Amino acid sequence: MSQTEQILSQLPGDVLGRLRSADKVWKALREGTTPIPEVITETEDELGTLDLDVVICGGTLGILIGAALQQRGWRVAVVERGVLRGRDQEWNISRQELEVFLELELLSTAELENAIASEYNPARISFFQGPDFLVNDVLNIGVDPVFLLDTLKGKFLAAGGKLFEKTSFTKATIHPDGVSIGLKVNQLEVTQVKARLLIDAM
Repeated sequence: MSQTEQILSQLPGDVLGRLRSADKVWKALREGTTPIPEVITETEDELGTLDLDVVICGGTLGILIGAALQQRGWRVAVVERGVLRGRDQEWNISRQELEVFLELELLSTAELENAIASEYNPARISFFQGPDFLVNDVLNIGVDPVFLLDTLKGKFLAAGGKLFEKTSFTKATIHPDGVSIGLKVNQLEVTQVKARLLIDAM
């Protein structure tokens, strides 16, 4: 086992295993051995009554969009293949970007401060065999994704949002008046949801 593999194998969340799985997928794509399924089709048939305004596939990023739209009165569902939970690894962001949560009234000032796990200045940018550059206020805040996503998830649900956990996207059919989305729940039951818009945040 290489030194890189040793380090990655000690990280929580099976980082090494997930990287190996991603490598297998990329290798198969490069070699042309992976069949690409047709998951988007079109029809001239109208859906009629819609269940939702927006369905967002991919919970980690989707809950950010979903919480904002649901809070503004849209009927939103977020689809997550696993359980919607942030990873135990900080996300780097700038203060200016974080303040969007305040502008959209998704977080209070206290909640925003609780979401910040670390903050530092300056940050160093390095290139191989090149000089180092020091910058201030650029990706210098580490956000706790577990706290952030859990907080937004709670607000999303409290506002009436629908969350489909352990649910996979299977296909979508585009209609003149919306889109029908096929979902597989717990790898068994297949259901269909009709919405005005489908967002891919996977």
